[in-house]
Amino acid sequence: MSDFSPLLSVLQREDVIPEVVPPNFTPSIFFSIVWPNEKEANSGNFLTREDTLEEPAIHITSASPEASTASYTLVMTDPDAPSRADPKYRQFRHWVITGLRIPPPVGKLSVAVKSQPSTTPYRPPGPPPGSAVHRYSE
Repeated sequence: MSDFSPLLSVLQREDVIPEVVPPNFTPSIFFSIVWPNEKEANSGNFLTREDTLEEPAIHITSASPEASTASYTLVMTDPDAPSRADPKYRQFRHWVITGLRIPPPVGKLSVAVKSQPSTTPYRPPGPPPGSAVHRYSE
């Protein structure tokens, strides 16, 4: 199994743990979100709204052999809506996909396969002007 310590450290540093996921959260796969323009969400990097306008792909970079028999749900939220200082719309839902499947890898990478349409279609980030940086959590 992969070492998730670096990922957990970033989630704690950015207060995603405990504000979005509970302190006892245990990851089971590594994945990344990659937009058609090849911009990628990497644990705490900054992307512009223009970078994220189109629906991204979900790349699985590490998973256990059992992962190919499981079904996953991805939820992308904005815990800082409308701002981190005033998150009255916390957990604004930007994307929900259920029934994700992980095919066998091609090389070191698998691309998650949707087995059904998105429960919530992709809605790109759109923080209000002057609201500072937002954390978008998947």
